[in-house]
Amino acid sequence: MSKNEGFPNYGRTPIAGLKKSRKGKHHELLLKIMEDLRKSQSGFAVRIPLANIDVSVLNLRSAIGRAASKEKISVATSSDDVNFYVWKA
Repeated sequence: MSKNEGFPNYGRTPIAGLKKSRKGKHHELLLKIMEDLRKSQSGFAVRIPLANIDVSVLNLRSAIGRAASKEKISVATSSDDVNFYVWKA
C-alpha cells in the first residue's frame, strides 16, 4: 500500500514533525519592536516611524497584538500621520 493512496493530488505527511508557528514576513521588525517594548518603562511608548516600515498600520497593529499576546504583555497602540506608537497597557 502506497503512502499516498487516497491522496492522489498532494500526498500526506505526519503532523508530528511539522512546526506549529510561522515566521511572518515582518518577523525582524516585530523582533525589534517587542525587544524595545519589553525594555520600555511605564509611561513611555515605543515610537515607530511609519516612513521606515513597509506594512500598513492595521497589519502592524494586528501583528504586534499577536506577538504581545504570545508573551502575555497587554499593549495599547496609537498612530498619527508620521509615527505608530505602542506601549504596555
